[in-house]
Amino acid sequence: MLTECTARRVARWVAGWLLATVMVTHAVAEEETLRYVVRQDDTLIGLGQTLFEDPAAWPLVQRINRVANPRRIPVGSVLTIPVRLLRKVPRQGQVVFVSGEATRDGQPVTQGAMVAEGEQLSTAARSFLTIELPDGSRLTMQPQSKVRIESLHTYEGFEAAQRADFQVERGRIETEVERQSGPAARYRIQTPTAVIGVRGTSFRVAADETTSRAEMREGTVAVERPGEAGKPVRLTEGYGLVAQADRPLPEPVPLLDAPAVAGMPTLYERPLVSMELEPVAGAVAYRGQVAADARFVKILAESRSALPTVKFDGLPDGDYYARVRGIDSRGLEGRDAQMAFRLKARPEPPLVSTPRPGGKVNAGDIKFSWSQPEGAARYRFELSRNEDLSAPMVAETGLTEPAVSRALEEGTYYWRLGSTRADGDLGPWGDPVKVIVRPPMAEVPPPSFDADTMYFAWQGEPGQRFEYQLADDKTFDKRIAEGSVDSPEVKLDKPGPGAYYLRIRAIDADGFVGAYSSPQKIVVPAELPDWLLGVPLLLIFL
Repeated sequence: MLTECTARRVARWVAGWLLATVMVTHAVAEEETLRYVVRQDDTLIGLGQTLFEDPAAWPLVQRINRVANPRRIPVGSVLTIPVRLLRKVPRQGQVVFVSGEATRDGQPVTQGAMVAEGEQLSTAARSFLTIELPDGSRLTMQPQSKVRIESLHTYEGFEAAQRADFQVERGRIETEVERQSGPAARYRIQTPTAVIGVRGTSFRVAADETTSRAEMREGTVAVERPGEAGKPVRLTEGYGLVAQADRPLPEPVPLLDAPAVAGMPTLYERPLVSMELEPVAGAVAYRGQVAADARFVKILAESRSALPTVKFDGLPDGDYYARVRGIDSRGLEGRDAQMAFRLKARPEPPLVSTPRPGGKVNAGDIKFSWSQPEGAARYRFELSRNEDLSAPMVAETGLTEPAVSRALEEGTYYWRLGSTRADGDLGPWGDPVKVIVRPPMAEVPPPSFDADTMYFAWQGEPGQRFEYQLADDKTFDKRIAEGSVDSPEVKLDKPGPGAYYLRIRAIDADGFVGAYSSPQKIVVPAELPDWLLGVPLLLIFL
């Protein structure tokens, strides 16, 4: 039998053991744990050697789970194991897409590269980087962003328990997280002002040193302040919040509605793709992105504008996807509207040389000329009196020279150009170009003479001014009078007897200078009887 003293010592030991067990159990309840189902031949000592970072930590698991015999554990029983005891198994993500310039720890990173825990990723202006994790989750970095992979691992014996933590130091990310169904699986985004815990969702995050913005596209996340205990803010689909330094987390607010894109064009024929959006109520700016795939893993370009117009330049011809959204006064970006479109802008139409757009030319044989764009082997030319180029008067499809001439009479015309590659691939038509063909200068009626002057008058149009030349030779090399007048008439000193030549041209109010009229021969007689003064003389036209 136990002596009374011995009994008291045993009682104290049991009480201490029970107290320690309760304290350990309470501490474990407040930390992350995994549940392990015991298999045949498992022992705590053996599990310590195969699963734990420190094999000697198995007694703690014994106390937590109140295992009487560490060498004999019933098969099928469940052990609670603190995550901190488990041996980490490193995992790697893969760079599945890079557009522009991206780096890993300051060195260029390319598609197909593997990234791991502890590495820092950065993107330059106009650059994008998408990485995919072993569980299929994806994170896409936007331009001028910096992200550190704080953790990326599983645990020995718990391969489904992936841990992925990303520190967004600056910039913007978009992420698609596969549902974290494994035990203790965790996907977390940290910023200087917020920690976002994820169990499977789609969302965006933007951050700098003082402000973070989170926008939920799908699912739910929990948002907390870094290093602060308290109830997290639940952020659900269609809501966003702005977390600022030294301020409590605000209540989530609804995101802006998606822009309407149902009636937008799906074919663009200019290298600069310009998408005109319907204004979104509450939007102070707009963002658009273009990708090569519908999931937007391969983002190629983006545009931000204060107006409901987003523009993209530098894309090669091909099929693309665009998504657009409004941005509210808080900087939160709204719901996406997505559409597919095709760009077919090449070979580009030639640039017009002559006649200049909206310009005027004189009636007669008119030369149309243009540039020679890269990739063009032949040219298409259409000319019509209709602005929409319907019922063209001329339709050339195989011009090999960058020019063509056509005789045109007075009127307003429209013409356009297109390029064709050597293999027959047709580029888009250029914009219609307007040209006004002016009639020839009307013949000047014969002059009236008096004793010392001769007077000419002719027809003109409002706003025109006129230049005249009077010479004693047909080439007008020897001019005896010239000048300009603001009305269609001029009085000149009468020269000495003989034959002279006169020509006149009109200058329109817009500066267009018409062609000279045909030279007219004027005979000034040696002497005129009084009864002929003031009577027009007969002119002899060349």
